[in-house]
Amino acid sequence: MTLTDERITAERLEELLRDDSIDMAHRALWLLLWEGDLRVLDLLSLEIRDVDLRARRVTGVCGRPVPEGEGDISERAAGLLRTLVGDRESGPLFATGNRALGWEQVMLTAGEQGHAIHEFRAGGRLHRREEPAAHSE
Repeated sequence: MTLTDERITAERLEELLRDDSIDMAHRALWLLLWEGDLRVLDLLSLEIRDVDLRARRVTGVCGRPVPEGEGDISERAAGLLRTLVGDRESGPLFATGNRALGWEQVMLTAGEQGHAIHEFRAGGRLHRREEPAAHSE
């Protein structure tokens, strides 16, 4: 079985992103997984300083610079991250309160919604591949 055998649909993602009962940190993480190619563990390692919200891009992961074009984030994702960060100036990007999200917590929360965490990235990749074909009809 490949990762694309299990994926989340764009409609389901939208439903989850609108659900205010789900912590903002998880919703922002899911959107970044859907939109980009950064891995879950790389995203979870991000500190606030690793993201330039004005330029809408991830600038570094685990002390390594992210090549131009690979860390771009949408205005929507940047908006979620601005809300998530609030007035914090340092610390983990993906946090609930003052605690960084961890792998187990991320897996559990996605599972509570009926999904494996990898489905967000796999679904986004497939959606990006299929999207141009849908517009050419």
